[in-house]
Amino acid sequence: MDLIVVLISFDIIASKFLDSFITSHRLDFYQERNPILRQVLSVLKINNDAWLSFFFTILIVGSSVYLLNTFYTATAYQLLFIFAGLFTTTLNLGAAHSTYFGKQNFITEKLIHGRNIKA
Repeated sequence: MDLIVVLISFDIIASKFLDSFITSHRLDFYQERNPILRQVLSVLKINNDAWLSFFFTILIVGSSVYLLNTFYTATAYQLLFIFAGLFTTTLNLGAAHSTYFGKQNFITEKLIHGRNIKA
């Protein structure tokens, strides 16, 4: 199980690297899509740095793996990390694909238009 956690950690970091790399080379102006990180960046008065979110990802993944190995050692927590990591990797790769080709794909369409709830 520890090997899967490490592989998922590398997947998250690699997919975010790919997203940051493509974003830094494709767009003139970058605005973070994560609302929590966008709030942190606005408090720090940092407007357009695509690589900062990559470094935050490394920090968060590293902290999560540390906590999984020291305090939250149960299998349920590791499974939660694995499923959340697969979801995060999918979102990062979808964002990288969308940025590279300059149009929405099925992942980014669901994220943008999935909030429209019919009453």
